[in-house]
Amino acid sequence: MVPIAERREKEIGLRMRTSPHIVIYFQGRQLVLENYITRQSFQGGPDTVLLLDYFTIWRTAAQALRDLTGYTEESIVDSIRNLRDHGLLIAEGSEQDKLENRFAKNWLWPNASRYYHFATKLDEPYSSPEEIRNYYEKYLKGTKQPAIYKTYPERPKIRLLPDSGAEAPLFQTLHLRHTTRDFSGGSISLKQLSRIIYYSWGKLSIYKTQEFGHLLHKASPSAGARHPIESYAVVNNVEGVRRGIYHYSVKDHSLELVKAGDFRERCVTFSAGQTWTRNASVLFLMTAVVERTAWKYRIPRVYRAFLLDAGHISQSFLLVSTALGLGAFCIGVISDLSIERELGIDGVNETAIFAVGVGCSSKEKGNFEKGAEVH
Repeated sequence: MVPIAERREKEIGLRMRTSPHIVIYFQGRQLVLENYITRQSFQGGPDTVLLLDYFTIWRTAAQALRDLTGYTEESIVDSIRNLRDHGLLIAEGSEQDKLENRFAKNWLWPNASRYYHFATKLDEPYSSPEEIRNYYEKYLKGTKQPAIYKTYPERPKIRLLPDSGAEAPLFQTLHLRHTTRDFSGGSISLKQLSRIIYYSWGKLSIYKTQEFGHLLHKASPSAGARHPIESYAVVNNVEGVRRGIYHYSVKDHSLELVKAGDFRERCVTFSAGQTWTRNASVLFLMTAVVERTAWKYRIPRVYRAFLLDAGHISQSFLLVSTALGLGAFCIGVISDLSIERELGIDGVNETAIFAVGVGCSSKEKGNFEKGAEVH
């Protein structure tokens, strides 16, 4: 065994630094410091922050004993040891040091995205049927579910057309799908718009469950069939439909007028300055109604469901648009705040997520259904 004195001497001579992967937040009145890579957390105070600030460059406990006056030797050594044990201080050459060095080379996104990704990683098995039943009995049974529809009952409506017509072969559609950014600015028909919306956000059917009442069946999957995504259509050029921003009512397959007017230049703002979006016939702004999914699922990983749902819907949207001989795109770089302000949503209970758009391609590429049935 290594003598205590020798072990202590080695410990205070070890070079350490503060992990760069720490988030600090309050839980009630308690300050919590968390290393989101190791998923270790520590309840601290002002002295903890002071010590972590001191170790932002490589230093030893011996240097801390010399520089940090007003504290006992025992309290400094114990605090350093505690922070190391909780992954907040990293010893030079340790496995954690090597891991974080590898991480820094590959994960070039800022802390917000890093923290989200690692904080929502799942490292325990999925719930058993019994656990799911217990969860339902404890948290959900008897509570009021969020509405599965969002509507603007007092606003003018445009009834969309029921689905009918020729179907494009799936595999041909997959081959022809590509991102279009060069639009002629021409119009699309109400029938085309109706089909795109129906297969992207529309209600294909509705079914009843014992625990959760009526649930929606759509062309794209959604975690727990909660379908949190709402769609707002910025109509720039659709035959027979005046320009404006519309909310798509899933309940009755209609467009509810939110704001009338020419919003082509606002499309550029909504898409964070991407000027070509002004020529799209329709730009669809997707939002997530948070409570619709959060009511059922309480673990942080479920935030991913909003992003996954938007992705599923976008692929359906792109394929249907392609099958109709139209150009389409999806964009993740959007001006969230501009969209939320324009729609009058708070960005908390309902928040901007993604955008997709459709129109007439300038190049007419892949318009294989044009002669069969598009109008």
